[in-house]
Amino acid sequence: MNINFYLAFDMRDFANSGTYWNEQIAGGILAQSAADEYRVYSQDGNRNFFFGNNLGQVDNNMPVDGTIIAWNNYQSNGAGVFSMFSFSVSAYLFASYVLSDNIADLLEGLIMTGDDSVYGSGFNDYLLGYDGNDVLRGQAGDDILDGGAGDDQMLGGSGDDTFIVGSDGDIALELTETGGFDTILIRYTPESVTYTVAELVESARNQSGAPLIIFGNTLDNSLYGGSTADYLYGDDGNDYLNGGAGADAVHGGHGNDVFFVDNVGDQVDDLTRTGSAGSGIDEVRSTISYSLLAQPNLADIENLQLAGTASVDAIGNRLNNELTGNSGDNLLNGSAGADIMRGGAGDDIYYIDNGGDRVIETGAGDGIDTVRSSLSHELGDHVENLQLTGGGYINGVGNSLANRISGNGQSNILAGGSGDDILTGNGGTDLLYGNDGADLLDGGTGDDFLDGGAGRDQFTGGAGADSFVFNSGDAGATAGTSDRIVDFSRSEGDQIRLNAIDANATNGAASNDAFAFIGTGAFTGAAGQLRYQVVSGNTYISGDVDGDGTADFVIRVDGAHAFVVGDFVL
Repeated sequence: MNINFYLAFDMRDFANSGTYWNEQIAGGILAQSAADEYRVYSQDGNRNFFFGNNLGQVDNNMPVDGTIIAWNNYQSNGAGVFSMFSFSVSAYLFASYVLSDNIADLLEGLIMTGDDSVYGSGFNDYLLGYDGNDVLRGQAGDDILDGGAGDDQMLGGSGDDTFIVGSDGDIALELTETGGFDTILIRYTPESVTYTVAELVESARNQSGAPLIIFGNTLDNSLYGGSTADYLYGDDGNDYLNGGAGADAVHGGHGNDVFFVDNVGDQVDDLTRTGSAGSGIDEVRSTISYSLLAQPNLADIENLQLAGTASVDAIGNRLNNELTGNSGDNLLNGSAGADIMRGGAGDDIYYIDNGGDRVIETGAGDGIDTVRSSLSHELGDHVENLQLTGGGYINGVGNSLANRISGNGQSNILAGGSGDDILTGNGGTDLLYGNDGADLLDGGTGDDFLDGGAGRDQFTGGAGADSFVFNSGDAGATAGTSDRIVDFSRSEGDQIRLNAIDANATNGAASNDAFAFIGTGAFTGAAGQLRYQVVSGNTYISGDVDGDGTADFVIRVDGAHAFVVGDFVL
């Protein structure tokens, strides 16, 4: 038997919805032009022509006597929708299947039981061969071709077609280079456990439930493993290789390949099927923490992107890597090479160890991010924190955000930006500059210089002989707006440095006049006087630079202190 379908509608509707076809037919008889021809109109205006032998009695608008050998459907304008012919089915059985909404069983049990030829339409067809060695031709549209049992030939057309293969004898081919993006679904285990994707077909998926070796072709392939441990070979082209569940081995070959990793046992490389080195810019996309240093074969993989939403980490190799985080809290470490690191959403941590390393955060709402750098570093946009690492004498600079910047064990220069920053020197002789904003400066151990800049700042010198530095305009003029020194200690050699402030702003001189320290005495109306007083257990230092007898700046020092002139650099 040879059955041809010439379809101008979605064959998937036909295969899955008997109700649709019952509505199409249950309209009424237009004419009976001859004893063996019935014309039945459709509710949507289409015409159904039934041809047969000895067709006679009609029941529910369907012939029930005789034998039907052909069924044609036409649009009201005469254009053909589909034709089925060269079969022989009792009219009574045919009608019973149609009127009971059982079109699929009609096809499978009565019509399409032999070696069939099925031709698709210009629409999205579902072509099913059932039993026999069938030939399915998709034509135009995004078609699904399933030969069913037997050794079938499935030929795609101009759309994005899907081939379902179920035996070694099945052949799935795309006939033209402009045939769309086509996919083979492998639903059996080949005798050789190996499947090679035909030329001009782009994608294949293992749906057999067993381990397979899948070889791509020269196109840009998308190969997917199944629920077990698969081997995928991309060969030429820019391929996407996803082993699926199980510990898979994926080999990119030549081209710019993408490997998807979701199992710690997955093995990735850019080797060809012969074992030679591939070429191109390759990328691993991983839902788990992943290191391009973990396997020798990863040495030639350039890029690593974290997928999913879990808080996982990405580590590069000796190449110039691009590392990309996901929406979780990621750690990105490019290792050697000049690396580009993009964290995205989440509280991300970046490691800088090369002068060419770049950190890119694109959004203000992308979390609280931290750079850990063994080199001098200035924070880029949308990155909040900086931690200096290693043993070098290096420096750190913030940005306009509220930064947290910390030094290493050596002498560092740390500078905030316009935000409310926290600067921590740790070991060494550190220089801390708060700049604008209400900053917190902590020198840590060592003899540190702390300069808060503008804004209401707080200073903690830590161990060592620390210098608290003030410039004109740094401190407010009242106790409520004053800068604050938390741990002044004369015994450790701390000093308050006011020598950058011109003590006399009234004489018009270009020189920087020094303050006259008057202890706890009151201002007398002379410009340049400096005094202190203890109020409620804390000490307040004030200076008068214009001689009006009132303080022009005030500095709070925690605790009750009896200051002497040697506590200051005037």
